[in-house]
Amino acid sequence: MHIALFTDFHPGTVGGIQTSVAAQYRGARRLGHRVTVFTAPGPESTEPDPDLVVLSPVRALSVNGFAAVLPTRANARLIDAVFAERGPVDIVHTQTTYGVAVAGVKAARRHGIPLVQTIHSRDDVFIQHTSPAPYPAALAMRALHNSVLPHRGRMPRNPESRSARHAWHTMIAQAQAADAVIVPSAHFAERLRAHGLAGRLHVISNGVDDDLLDELEATPPADGRDATALGADLGATARRADAGPLRVLWCARLSAEKRPLAAIEAVLRVPGAVLDVYGDGDQLAAARELAGADPRIRFHGARSQRDCLHAMREHDILLFPSLGFDTQGMALLEAAAAGLPVVYCDAALSESVPPGGGVLTGPEPDAIAAALRTLADSPAGLETRRTAIAATPFPARQSALSAEITAVYAELIADPPHARMPRTPAEVPTAPGRLPLLGHSIAALRDSLGFVRSLAAVGPVVRVYLGPRPAYVLTTPELIRQVGFGTAGEFHRDDLRAAMHEVVRGASNVLAGPPHELRRRMIAPALRRRRLQDYAAVTAGIADEWAAALPGTVNLMESAHALVLDTISATLFTADFGAAAKAEVRRNIPWLLAQVVQRAALPDAVNRARFLADRRFAAKAAALRGEIGAVVRAYRADGRDHRDVLSALIGHVDAETGARLGDEEIVDELILMLAAGVGSTASILAWVWYETLRSPEIAKAVRAELDTEVGAGPVEPDHLYRLPYLRRVILETLRYWGPWVSTQNADGPVTFDGLTLPDGAVVVYSPYLVHHDPRHYPDPARFDPERWAPERVDGIDRKAVLPFGVGARHCPGNNFALLTITLATAALFTHWNPALDSGYRVRPSSGDFVAAPSRLPVTLRPRTGR
Repeated sequence: MHIALFTDFHPGTVGGIQTSVAAQYRGARRLGHRVTVFTAPGPESTEPDPDLVVLSPVRALSVNGFAAVLPTRANARLIDAVFAERGPVDIVHTQTTYGVAVAGVKAARRHGIPLVQTIHSRDDVFIQHTSPAPYPAALAMRALHNSVLPHRGRMPRNPESRSARHAWHTMIAQAQAADAVIVPSAHFAERLRAHGLAGRLHVISNGVDDDLLDELEATPPADGRDATALGADLGATARRADAGPLRVLWCARLSAEKRPLAAIEAVLRVPGAVLDVYGDGDQLAAARELAGADPRIRFHGARSQRDCLHAMREHDILLFPSLGFDTQGMALLEAAAAGLPVVYCDAALSESVPPGGGVLTGPEPDAIAAALRTLADSPAGLETRRTAIAATPFPARQSALSAEITAVYAELIADPPHARMPRTPAEVPTAPGRLPLLGHSIAALRDSLGFVRSLAAVGPVVRVYLGPRPAYVLTTPELIRQVGFGTAGEFHRDDLRAAMHEVVRGASNVLAGPPHELRRRMIAPALRRRRLQDYAAVTAGIADEWAAALPGTVNLMESAHALVLDTISATLFTADFGAAAKAEVRRNIPWLLAQVVQRAALPDAVNRARFLADRRFAAKAAALRGEIGAVVRAYRADGRDHRDVLSALIGHVDAETGARLGDEEIVDELILMLAAGVGSTASILAWVWYETLRSPEIAKAVRAELDTEVGAGPVEPDHLYRLPYLRRVILETLRYWGPWVSTQNADGPVTFDGLTLPDGAVVVYSPYLVHHDPRHYPDPARFDPERWAPERVDGIDRKAVLPFGVGARHCPGNNFALLTITLATAALFTHWNPALDSGYRVRPSSGDFVAAPSRLPVTLRPRTGR
């Protein structure tokens, strides 16, 4: 398998996490797996490691001497590029709780890869000892972390400071984001559970690299005795009773949470002891100052793990005064491997010390000094402890531990938890990026498409927050169909109705239950095939006239709006007295539609504060309804069938109930049709043009088909059925740029595959999300019309084709939309050879339920021979 490891500490720096990650890296490779390590910058190397990817740090910012990395877009692009170049990646394993690890979590979610998190250390203690202002530091870290990986649920109270509680929120949120959590010790697993981490925890020790252990075993002790003769595994250090002073060793980072100053102070109080300090860190200067000129304290700088292991063979005791910080203590494992007794201060770390192989003492320098003094005066006591260590099988050979870790990987790959259906609302994962009070509203509005695309990797149901209110996003077509066909329960659209009630009061898109069924029957005659044939003739004529009149340079997005408005208006009401209504539609529909999307996404509190926008919305809505209402009344008075939509709506009588549509109901349906055209149809039309133009091969194939079937023109209705390649381009555009959001509300409890959501729950789905899920569409980021070719289309799961919705909410105007898009595109490319503006980058704008190109500037050149 291919494993991506993410760590905020460069493997070339000193520390227990770095040592553990390096051992995991080598252990996985020894088992035949590929490993890529993503990390923060570290020391320069003359031999770059091709499997090491360094992310961009924040300039001039370091934490405890380590470069700081944030999960920026630039780092995300680098990670994605590496995944694409070296992929596929089978598992992501994050090893820290800071920026690099958060970037790893986001990468796993973007790519739908199972995620493992190892929690190595106590951030609460680290912040307490290293920050000059622990509470603000912990609070800031929690706020920053929560903006990407929010903590789920309430954390149980524990006896700890306020800063510690904030730090624990961060650690638990990082663990909650993972599919599996590994911790190095049982006592740390208990602490995580005490802070509310649910689910299975894997206790897998850190390890020592096999090659180092084999080398150590083959190296005889200093007194010449055979190491294997001293006991099981690696044997013991060599110290004779007359060997001089007690040789004490420090092997750790010189940082406050490790308490090096307490160690030095203790040794200074024991005349019969010397201390060799292996390590570096931000307390080095303070340590040197405390040691002064005493030759018994010797600083050796940062040393490799190999050097530390061999030094342990030459010393009498390891001094490890860390208290409350270490979850296992890498140096304790190394000491056990080398047969070296330890003096330590944290009772929780007894789990890592072989029985009888250490001395637990108080944390004060006096207590530590007393323990060292006793050992210096009793060489036999040291020998007893070395013998106890030798009699205990060494439990942390990396090859065995790597096999345990890869077993966790294999289980996740075979049955990824993020694909499992939650059983209760509490088990539904929350999307990253939640902000206080605003929830995910900003993320949804700022990058709608990227936000919804990321949710498929989070789970089949994902909780997002629209302000303080939760909503549940369905990410699989099977669950979406349970909404569309009503098998999950009943739904209404009161939230959407509230967002648009001034402009659309009771149209078919917001009705529910029997009223919705009746309204669908009432509008169906206006969109039947017989009527569509009439509309096609009108649409073809408008498209050809529009294309012929285009100027040499044009913004095709703006032109698409005008064309679609003219087309729909002409098919809605053809009588002369509709002119004023058409003008009102052009002025107000686009703005009103964008406001509806904003109102639906923003929290209620924010919407209530938008006084001026609300007044403008109400005024424009009233003007629009007034003009269209006047047309409806004029049609009724006229009494003739104008062969248009309005005539069909006025004249239809429901066969089952004898009901007719009233004027206000007809106004609702006309505005809804106009909104759908100006929004969705115009946007898809512009994207068809854009995708055709940005691919020379697609443009060439479209033009070749038009040359054969349309020739010099004009475009006519029967061309609809003679352009199969253009139809494939349109179908692929509907997949690639389909609606990004649709919402409904539970009308009573609703149940999806055993998950019951409460009455009133907001249920959301996104065709765009499903259309960009590689489980349903291979290589979804590639625009590929040929996936709809006859020889390939059977490979597409029809349940995952959702551009017009599904079930009771399936768009009744889909055939008219396809008709309009096809004829308009044929007209454009029959008359012109458009060329995109090379200096302009087209960006999607999510002001509507279908994203639209912000602008589409082109230069038009006449087709030769036309």
